[in-house]
Amino acid sequence: MTNGAETIPADQTPARPERAQPIAPAWHTLVLLVVIVGLSLLQGLPKLARGGEPLQPNRLATYILTLVYEMFLLGYVWLIRIMKYKVPLRELIGGRWRRPLDFFKDVGVAFLFWLAVMGMLLAARFLLGFSGAAAAKSMLPQTVPELTAFLVLAVFAGFCEEILFRGYFLRQFSAWTGNVWAGVILQGIVFGSAHGYQGWKGMLVISVYGAMFGILAVLWKSLRPGIMQHCTQDALTGVVTWIALKRHIPLPMIIRF
Repeated sequence: MTNGAETIPADQTPARPERAQPIAPAWHTLVLLVVIVGLSLLQGLPKLARGGEPLQPNRLATYILTLVYEMFLLGYVWLIRIMKYKVPLRELIGGRWRRPLDFFKDVGVAFLFWLAVMGMLLAARFLLGFSGAAAAKSMLPQTVPELTAFLVLAVFAGFCEEILFRGYFLRQFSAWTGNVWAGVILQGIVFGSAHGYQGWKGMLVISVYGAMFGILAVLWKSLRPGIMQHCTQDALTGVVTWIALKRHIPLPMIIRF
């Protein structure tokens, strides 16, 4: 007893929460940022030069090249395994499906998150006049081979981008700033910056979209619902667009990123 108060043994003193640690060296992250933002600018500048008119790309070739690019990004993040950090991808993804109920919980969360996303995108349509479908119209599939390649890309890109932005970048930025919510905002900005081909409105809306994914990842402590929603939304957009074009009906208000 000291001054009427019980002395707390040293081994029982409440521990301070540990600050999040970086999962990769700074140069690794900076190189990745330069590649992502640099390529995005190269995509966006020609559009700005034409007053916002998109290019008419070879869609099938674009899907294949984008798939290769996404594989490169995932492989680059995988490099942290051969460095001293040795962070497994399952740690970046988080969560586990120990029982069937765990899987269905993630499905339910993904569906509720989808509703929240649709609300945000409808607000963006009303406030900014921005439509993801209109911005990416030239990139949407119109033939069966294009649809097939698009679906493969949609699933892989949804998986890869969630690991990259909500796994890797979110952890890195949170560690650098010492604040997980700063990490959420910063990774969202980078995510939006990676979509230069959709113009400044698209990058702004997609930054908010990415921040929403970050909030979901932090609160649920898993990327699984976000991966489900991301893959499904992209894939469904391609399917609905292809059906609409095939049947010669006006395109519905589709949102794709």
